[in-house]
Amino acid sequence: MKTKLFQVLACVAMAALLTSCPETTVPDNFGATTIGLKPENAEEWEGSWHPVDDPKEVFVFHVTDAPKGLMEIRDVPVPDPAASPQDPPKPPNIYTLMLRDTGVTTEEKLHFAIVKDTAKPGNGTLYLVRYPQDGVCILWGIDHEAVSAAITSGEIQGLTKRDKDKNPQSALGDDPADYPKLLSPKFWKWTEPAVLVKIKK
Repeated sequence: MKTKLFQVLACVAMAALLTSCPETTVPDNFGATTIGLKPENAEEWEGSWHPVDDPKEVFVFHVTDAPKGLMEIRDVPVPDPAASPQDPPKPPNIYTLMLRDTGVTTEEKLHFAIVKDTAKPGNGTLYLVRYPQDGVCILWGIDHEAVSAAITSGEIQGLTKRDKDKNPQSALGDDPADYPKLLSPKFWKWTEPAVLVKIKK
């Protein structure tokens, strides 16, 4: 089963490979400022997580640079029952997630998250994340169509085009005036979050 987080990360990898997948990318400095993580905050992220609807799909989070709010995400490959014992184990997919301040204070502690496939350099894909609470983390994907329309109308700054399958490919700039605008409900897939549950030791 492809879980929501698996789909999120797979789309990051596919977009990096220039295959057909809608995407909204941003530079590393997108957002009002970095989200520095204190030791106790880093501990909230560290460890193994699984989507709430699929305990077998495990992702390991490791904070690599707390002052920058930077962490590494590795999936734990599920063994293929059809594989031969002589086959080498499947290597994990590795991504980075960087927390960035939206510039808007919210009770929900919402932050921008820039996700990258470590195998592919360049800008990252933009998501919205709620800080972990009681071992639960929620990640929302952006509505690529809404972003493309807002760029076209001049509401926010950036470049947008369509790939061969008519999927929007948008690149946002780093205009601070756009950060609060992007918290508008129309830009996020609120009803389709990736909900992660931390695995207790």
